[in-house]
Amino acid sequence: MSNLTYFDAHVHANLMNSPLNLARSSHEAGLGLFSCGVTPQDYIELAPQLSQDNIRVGLGAHPWYISDGRVTEKDIKLLLELMEQTPYVGEIGLDFSSRYCVDGLQDLQIRTFTQICTRAAKLSRNGQPRVLSIHTVRSVDAVLDILEQTGAAQVCTPIIHWFSGSSDELQRAIKLGCWFSVGEMSLKTKRGREYAKVYPKDKLLTETDLPFSDQTNIDATDIVNSLKRALNGLREARGYSVQTEVMANAASVFGV
Repeated sequence: MSNLTYFDAHVHANLMNSPLNLARSSHEAGLGLFSCGVTPQDYIELAPQLSQDNIRVGLGAHPWYISDGRVTEKDIKLLLELMEQTPYVGEIGLDFSSRYCVDGLQDLQIRTFTQICTRAAKLSRNGQPRVLSIHTVRSVDAVLDILEQTGAAQVCTPIIHWFSGSSDELQRAIKLGCWFSVGEMSLKTKRGREYAKVYPKDKLLTETDLPFSDQTNIDATDIVNSLKRALNGLREARGYSVQTEVMANAASVFGV
């Protein structure tokens, strides 16, 4: 493993004021990052810039952007082509909250996510497993169904970002072999703290999901501080420090 002390398994450098400054300061802070895109263009723009060995750039199509038309069918075709170039895919997934599921948008999300998972499974069988960072708001069972049906659950590394489903859905996700990236915000709720007790120790990662709202002037210190709060919350929930194991897990998944 490298000399990293912290790893953020779900962050949006593309939404920050200066991704390059974040990248430069991350090494000094002992910080590794998985920068999740929300459109395929994020990957095209950021991958050449964020090429440091402590950073991984994801190829994403966020369900919000699919629902409101900012990610088009042409964009999805591009994403499916670009998936040959990188094993890191995210943010993808489903969001069945009322805002994003009117006028057939749920079917559009399902169709798109199925395409991505089918492609990821095919590429994973032929080479390096694809790492998938997945949004699952009010849609955990649908996400798990698609992961199973496409074979992505078996041959990819599916990471559920900020799990917020039911306890039954959590048990199903665990049995399916999913990973979980946990941030300070999810640990602010009683349910989130209870779930933190049962995530498998060999499938646990930390995240921030920064930036929030319009607070886009983010640097490595902000991310590290958020990760420290998440690690403290996980320690309180589980009764021991998880930092060593989450860094070993990050090294295994992201090769950092």
